[in-house]
Amino acid sequence: MSYKTVFSKTDIQTSILEQIRIAFESTANVAATLHGQRKIHQGSFGRRTSLFPSQKCCGAIPLESRLELAHAISLEQNPNVINYRSQALKILLINEQYCFPDFLVQTKEGAYEVHEVKPSIASLSTDDLNRFAKLSNLLHSMDITFKLIDHTDLPSESEISQLLYWYQRGHRFNWNTLEINYALRHLNFEEFYTSQQVYKTLESIGLKQELADYLFFHKKIKLRSENMNSRKVY
Repeated sequence: MSYKTVFSKTDIQTSILEQIRIAFESTANVAATLHGQRKIHQGSFGRRTSLFPSQKCCGAIPLESRLELAHAISLEQNPNVINYRSQALKILLINEQYCFPDFLVQTKEGAYEVHEVKPSIASLSTDDLNRFAKLSNLLHSMDITFKLIDHTDLPSESEISQLLYWYQRGHRFNWNTLEINYALRHLNFEEFYTSQQVYKTLESIGLKQELADYLFFHKKIKLRSENMNSRKVY
């Protein structure tokens, strides 16, 4: 005869808090990767898996879709986010059913958030919506915010390519506050239509082109064309 293990709500909450502690205390393995509770196998058939080399997390974050990559980029850009992990939690909901939320996030205020990324929230089944409602209620009881995110909240495929270009070039060097502020003081006096104009301006004051890519990625500066597009009314 088999017996089901019964866990109280307090047991589950304690387990979640312990998993959060372990997740953010963990460091990258010898391959510089930060694996979660559920390991994402790179190159899995039918999945667009990837590793995102996060500066914030000090290691590569395993991802299993382009949507998750888009969200990792958004977390890296978000100044309120100081750390995050993928597949870091294994949470028991009901009837021995577990879920592995996509992202665990730590904010500057010391709060925690759990994010689930889906292609379309509107297309989720009733069962999925009920499951996420249970998860949200459980996390809310622990003062942890749950967010359900879809493609409308994330960079598009073309934007991902541009952001990755800026990210890779912009993080080749460690920029200090003096360099960043010096660059911004000069760049804020003019309006630029192309990245080449920004590169040349930085070079003229003795700074590297890659600093512009860092500023573009972290939304410290924008091109004139981007500012005009953001004011359009559709």
